[in-house]
Amino acid sequence: MGYFKTHKIDDDSWYIMEMLGVGVYLFLGEDRALLSDTGNGYMDIRKPISKITDKPLTVMNTHGHADHAGGNTQFREVYIHPADLPMLDPAFQQEQKDLLFGYVRKNKPILTPALHFLNTRKFERFEPSVKTFEDCHRFDLGGRVIEAIHFPGHSPGSVILADRSAGTLYAGDAINQGMFLFFTYSPTLSEYASALRKLAQLEGFERIRISHGTMEFPFGFIEYYADFLERATLEKSALTDIPNGDRPVLKYAEPGERYGVPEISVHFAKENLGD
Repeated sequence: MGYFKTHKIDDDSWYIMEMLGVGVYLFLGEDRALLSDTGNGYMDIRKPISKITDKPLTVMNTHGHADHAGGNTQFREVYIHPADLPMLDPAFQQEQKDLLFGYVRKNKPILTPALHFLNTRKFERFEPSVKTFEDCHRFDLGGRVIEAIHFPGHSPGSVILADRSAGTLYAGDAINQGMFLFFTYSPTLSEYASALRKLAQLEGFERIRISHGTMEFPFGFIEYYADFLERATLEKSALTDIPNGDRPVLKYAEPGERYGVPEISVHFAKENLGD
């Protein structure tokens, strides 16, 4: 079994998933292609891309976490929202990878040799030129426009990509069936729920796709998740072993059969409950 698995969404949209459970999206236009995220960077993601297209490639990050921006060094130029620019600092990227290794050693030790092996892979890398874009930036691919909507929460500079022609939002980690909202920069759950309700007012969209899995959620999931967050309480949540400095991480969850996943959840710190 290869490290990358490629899933065709339609003739001009592809999802490439790493063995480690994170995926990137590739959008094709008449003139250019757009790569949304670069993955962990342990293996050369340019290889599966080259099997799909040879069009000139624009590369962007939906946010700056290492599992979405770790492969930036495989490209000469990368776009990101300016609020997440500090996350591309090599020290921050390495800190996140170290946390991943520590979590795997503790919880899935059988995978530790594989991670060490992947971390030693050698292929051509660059120090990419990083460019920033603002809210509602339009990536014009020729006959197809992908719009980046700033949606902070999972990170300060998280964006959602909107393909209005297909009625699809590509959410990165900005929307998920299991949100991580436990960082020091994360909003309160009620603040994030309010932002979701505003997003739910967008017209013309039918579905949402995320980065960690091939599942597709109906657009109504946005409103559902906002309601779900407002039901979260300390009493109904449980401590987790996710490393997060001195801010313990709690998990609130409900069965998720309605959406074809085992559960709907949110990971948060006590401070994210607000007053």
